[in-house]
Amino acid sequence: MMLTSRGTQRFYTIWFPLLHFVSQHTGLVPHFPPRYGMVDRVAPDDAIALRHALWADDALREAFIAQNPAGLSADDLFQVKNWGARVSGTFYVLRQLKKHAIFVPDRGEPRAYGVLGLSSSIEETLPLPLPCMVTTTLLPFEGKIIYDSLLHSYSLSFGAGIRSSLNETYKAAQERGMLLTSLNSSEGGVEGIRARNAKLLAGFIQHISRGSVSQKTLRTHREAIERFAEDELLQRDPPRGLIEANAEDLATYLGGRGDTVNLTSFKHFVRFLRDTRQASWQDTEAMLKELR
Repeated sequence: MMLTSRGTQRFYTIWFPLLHFVSQHTGLVPHFPPRYGMVDRVAPDDAIALRHALWADDALREAFIAQNPAGLSADDLFQVKNWGARVSGTFYVLRQLKKHAIFVPDRGEPRAYGVLGLSSSIEETLPLPLPCMVTTTLLPFEGKIIYDSLLHSYSLSFGAGIRSSLNETYKAAQERGMLLTSLNSSEGGVEGIRARNAKLLAGFIQHISRGSVSQKTLRTHREAIERFAEDELLQRDPPRGLIEANAEDLATYLGGRGDTVNLTSFKHFVRFLRDTRQASWQDTEAMLKELR
């Protein structure tokens, strides 16, 4: 449910020099300590200001990697490089399990993250009982998911309706293979994404085969969406799956393919996502608008 003491020490040994580097280049906090353990306590507002500046400008993180002012090892710099795959936002901390805490994003398609605490479990870190709403940034670290040491919690309590909805979202995420315990090019790497795509496409074909649709037409629809996944989404850095596709992805893909794309296949696929509630109404409407 938390990093090992060695892992936590390693994280802060990287994190403090990185925030110090940001302070030097932005002037936001003139005297932020360059190394972990130099002071007994860091003012939370100072760390938050530097963290906001860091995540708002990837050039700062890239410059830190290039210059390596703290003399970090190649492996430590690789961890910082992986933080390009971070996930920032508002989450519901649904429950604390033995291995990790379950974070459910407050919007978007059903997914959940298994997040480790640092020096204590997530549940012990929060001032309120679970479920609890927080804002933070999730980071890949040593093949697992942690948070960037800064959690802002909201003084809210949730009734039976919201709790039930969160549990349904968590269940849907598990069923779709979207309970993620790593952020490094998505869980399981490219092959993991392909496996989830295959599962989603099987559901798509089953969904549209309820009518009198020929096997040839079904193959055509599946192949059109598979090409989109392979040629567009898996070429991204980091690679992404079909469940993460959005209107911007469609616009880019359609713009580069001209009239060669079977729009009917895409319309069926987006409506499948909408009708099975695997994507939000707003997202699917935006995608359908691109397909008109």
